[in-house]
Amino acid sequence: MPAWRSLVPRWLRAGLLVAVLCGATFLIAELSDNWTIAPTAVFLGAMAGPFAFTIWLTDRTRVGRSVPPDVLFATWLVGGGVAILFTGFFESEFFHRSTGRGYLWVGVVEETGKAIAPLAICTLVPKYRSVEQALALAIVTAGGFAAFESMTFALYALDESSREARRVLLERTFVTPFGHLPWTGIAVVVAATAWHASKRIRLTPVALWGLGAAIALHSSWNFVLVNRGWWSVLIPVIAAITFLLFRRVVHGVFYDGPYAIPADHSRGDTSRRDAQPPSLR
Repeated sequence: MPAWRSLVPRWLRAGLLVAVLCGATFLIAELSDNWTIAPTAVFLGAMAGPFAFTIWLTDRTRVGRSVPPDVLFATWLVGGGVAILFTGFFESEFFHRSTGRGYLWVGVVEETGKAIAPLAICTLVPKYRSVEQALALAIVTAGGFAAFESMTFALYALDESSREARRVLLERTFVTPFGHLPWTGIAVVVAATAWHASKRIRLTPVALWGLGAAIALHSSWNFVLVNRGWWSVLIPVIAAITFLLFRRVVHGVFYDGPYAIPADHSRGDTSRRDAQPPSLR
């Protein structure tokens, strides 16, 4: 292995690769004046932070091996999409008029929306109920939500200028380790740990304190970002609390089982296929 690869962490190389692709796409769009490729740049930029964080986490916990890759991809896509739909509905103007534009309301809605898919899978599919699997499902769901939300903000900013869109993507990439992904990880892992210990799925305070902590951190973060001023000094404090609490919650979570492989859903004539020599399969 080249010396530089041993010095640069894998998660950083992965994040930089996607970020460079994003920047190159924006550059080509500007040089060629072909802005039809701008959504691709936005997508790549929105994925950089969640992609790097997910690799950092799974390299340390191996949880990415606990769930088949097709299930992880489906959870990223569908779970993230469900969370966006949930938050889009409950953060609509109707609910803002009804409840006031509260930071707590936004925190409750978004953290609940992101927890729906992983907790539903853990509840309805017993073979994906371990703490390691719950963490993997939580991270990909939150990663999908974070990427889709970043795309929304960046595409909206693109109407103003490409520079503003790049600023949005860069800012959200840097806050990824202190935002949606660790918040959802805290909420889901706490619930899964409690359910695993009691061998029962119950919405008890022991199982829900992680969701409460995620809501509190999310609400505080939004309040500080919106009000700015001297409140900005609390940003690193909230970020540190988020990251340290996440590390504490996932401490000891490590998957040491075999690599989960996708199920064979083929409906063809398996007896005839198995009878063929390997070269003809």
